[in-house]
Amino acid sequence: MKRFFVLNIIALFFLNACSSKNKHPEKLPNIVIVLADDMGQGDLSCYNPDSKIPTPNVDKLASEGAIFTDAHSGASVCTPTRYGIMTGRYCWRTKLKGKVLNGYDPCLIPEQRETIASMLKKSGYETALIGKWHLGLNWTTKENEEITGVKNDLAESEKKIDFSKPIKLGPHNLGFNYFYGVAASWDFPPYIFIENDRLVEAPTRTAGGWVGEIPEGYTKENIIKHKKEVPIAIWRTGVAASFNPQDALRLITEKSVDYIENYNSPKPLFLLVSYTAPHTPIVPRDEFRGKSQCGIYGDFCVELDDGVGKIANALKEKGLFDNTIFIYTADNGTSVKGLPVSYQKKYHHSPSYIYKGYKGRLDEGGHRVPFVAVWPGHTPPGSTNKSLIDLNDLYATFAQLAGGKINDNTAEDSRSFLPALNGKQLDNDDRVVVHSDFAGFFGIRKGDWKLTFPRDLKKQALYNLKDDPGEKHNLAAEYPDKIKELTGLLTKIVEEGRSTTGKPQQNDGPERWEQLNWMR
Repeated sequence: MKRFFVLNIIALFFLNACSSKNKHPEKLPNIVIVLADDMGQGDLSCYNPDSKIPTPNVDKLASEGAIFTDAHSGASVCTPTRYGIMTGRYCWRTKLKGKVLNGYDPCLIPEQRETIASMLKKSGYETALIGKWHLGLNWTTKENEEITGVKNDLAESEKKIDFSKPIKLGPHNLGFNYFYGVAASWDFPPYIFIENDRLVEAPTRTAGGWVGEIPEGYTKENIIKHKKEVPIAIWRTGVAASFNPQDALRLITEKSVDYIENYNSPKPLFLLVSYTAPHTPIVPRDEFRGKSQCGIYGDFCVELDDGVGKIANALKEKGLFDNTIFIYTADNGTSVKGLPVSYQKKYHHSPSYIYKGYKGRLDEGGHRVPFVAVWPGHTPPGSTNKSLIDLNDLYATFAQLAGGKINDNTAEDSRSFLPALNGKQLDNDDRVVVHSDFAGFFGIRKGDWKLTFPRDLKKQALYNLKDDPGEKHNLAAEYPDKIKELTGLLTKIVEEGRSTTGKPQQNDGPERWEQLNWMR
């Protein structure tokens, strides 16, 4: 009798526990990622106390959550990084081994590959992308016309496209319920916004040439000759609708705010806001002129910060922010086309902060990016997290959060940092991250050590970033065994088609390419 009574009590306990769990299921948080285009840690005052650019809205987010000091983009240039965010896979595993796509190149992601958006969509999320895509689109072409390969000729491609027809493959086919944005960077045609798979407006004109202010002492005629000395504000020539260069940042902000204000789905939201700024052309609107102490580049960053604030406030006013993971980051470091070194000296502003180099390079300033994360009730307010993370890791992080499945042929280079969003400092000793530059050459980071393989192997460099974060002391001659270890590790990562545990996968494109000659 006593045994029967005890068993009934135990059964009742589990029944109540299960019933309680079913009545109050844990609600998945919304996920909002705001991705800047070309911004170093030194551009934000929450990272750089000497920044000449006021960024009160991102600073406020930092006070509400955490800044990550060792966060890296998947590459030091935009298309490869965006591919990594979308797929959790290094872009050099595709046929695009270096550089970037233009606005007319075919889509780099095949429709059958799982993306962060399709994974979250299957996990119950409503998914949206607003802003820059820059991963290629399969445009509908005119009869007997075809666009193949990557990095196609802009003018020739433009002639082949039927802009009145829907896009065959793009964000709308790769997991996003909603897309509103532009094909590529805002200095690549077509200068037209796209909604889902259709142009918002038909092209009515050709745009291109100089936009923005001409620095004192220069003319349109000599500006290209001195492009390393002054900010570049030039549109590549191509078809356009009624949009002007100054419209892109404003429209992305307005559309994001409007989307949030009208969001009424019972599903959690995954929103990726992908800005075109402060990438060239540097064109702040008049109301932001003079708002920084860093010229028009700084003013453009102030306008971007204002947009971030509007998006965060829209979430708060809608009552969504308290159950949202809000991340602000960038696709790579600052570009010297946007803020030349001479202007950095003029304004006493260091966009890469204490780090060496800029966008497109293997140096830390090329790929070490700002990363501010807020998750109310989870991320300790005003904290600093030193965990080594990569933007490719967003995929695995949110898969772990939402219970999304990762197969062997999915997210091959993505590791979850979900515990770090809860305030934990991750162990960096065995973490490995592969870097790549504009030309597609490699660097590898393991723990505190970083080894680079630039085009000129005579300039190969080995650094201990713990002791030398500014990469001033090349230790290659002193640690040959470390070079051998890291070279072997990088070779293994490339050849096995993954940097995570799992079944080896096949890289796309040729088995061998120029950057791998040093491996044999």
